[in-house]
Amino acid sequence: MNTKTAIIGGGASGMTAAIASAKNKNNVTIFEKNEKLGKKILITGNGRCNITNKNVTWENYNGTYPKFAASVLARFDNNKTIEFFDKLGLILIEEDKGRLFPRSNQAQSVIDCLEHELNQLKVNIKLNQKIKSVEHKNKKFTLITYQNKKYIFDKLIIATGGRTYPKTGSTGDGYRLARNLGHKIMTIFPVSIPFRIKNVICNKLQGIKVVVELKIYNNNKLLTKNTGELLFTHLGISAPVVLESSREVSEIIFKEDEYKLNCSINFFPEYSQEELFNILKKRLKQNQDKNIGNQFIGILPKKVAPTVLKHSDIDPEQKSLNISNKTLDQIIKILTNLRFEVLDVLGWDTAQFTAGGVDVKKIESKTMESKIVPNLYFCGEVVDIDGQSGGYNLQWAWSSGYIAGNN
Repeated sequence: MNTKTAIIGGGASGMTAAIASAKNKNNVTIFEKNEKLGKKILITGNGRCNITNKNVTWENYNGTYPKFAASVLARFDNNKTIEFFDKLGLILIEEDKGRLFPRSNQAQSVIDCLEHELNQLKVNIKLNQKIKSVEHKNKKFTLITYQNKKYIFDKLIIATGGRTYPKTGSTGDGYRLARNLGHKIMTIFPVSIPFRIKNVICNKLQGIKVVVELKIYNNNKLLTKNTGELLFTHLGISAPVVLESSREVSEIIFKEDEYKLNCSINFFPEYSQEELFNILKKRLKQNQDKNIGNQFIGILPKKVAPTVLKHSDIDPEQKSLNISNKTLDQIIKILTNLRFEVLDVLGWDTAQFTAGGVDVKKIESKTMESKIVPNLYFCGEVVDIDGQSGGYNLQWAWSSGYIAGNN
């Protein structure tokens, strides 16, 4: 066939697209703005690369039209991803919640396997090449670099990623290129990101982790509820339960002009208030000489209860003997519904994923081809599809990348 195909972006979706396209006998060139391929892959899964998940369905994905992901996954699902990497020589191991990692526990192994295949297929790789503009004329794509070099191709795949971790090269270039080619960009916002909280308690408990139920409210309307590990930071709160709740918060902050976001922390999600009352009443009776702040040692990190109680105008130094049922009820309400105002989410350099992107209504789900410009394709994070944490976003990259390249 020998069709000349350009791929802008040498990340997960770009490399997968290049392999699929080269296997179809296309003459493929990757343009990567960094000095090496797969820079962002290196930091996924804490440097281990959570390749995919055994439990992938389209319902794990978000976007303006999330069901778009269903058609893509039907053509290249997690089993095909496992098979794809198996053929590249990468052995995967399964961990909790169906997450799959390379046996080596190193993200570099994933890049090494992909690069070896690219070399075997004789894919042209142009590093340190940032694309300034793309022109489409007479059924050809002209790519112009910031070094003012021009390259002409028959097909173009935009796989530039989103805006998260800009130090890895994800600075939103693809949105500009797509918009100039006639595509609509849905509002982008950072996902899986810590919160900035207005409360000194967070700073005083900095570094402490605890399992909680976290509820998020906007104007007193419940947005989301999750249970998991929470980490107090000097700026607010982070860790899995926050990251899982962050999409709704970030979307409101980036899309709405007026909002009032609050979160509620329940330190005892496994107990009803009546059960918790009985547990604490028994502890008070058994240890009457203990301060009320110390009654939570063994069921909460030592510093949590005294700090929370003190900032809720309850003296943690009170002897348990003097705690009335009314005060105990008050303490329980505080520890099961500690309210904070959410000021903001942190910046793009702390988010794991980008939501929003190229409008999927103008992309053919069977091929990832533009409905506006023939032979123009999109894949990966640049598209308005984002997944939950746990391997789902990389699965989207492999799926959409392979389909985009397999033409």
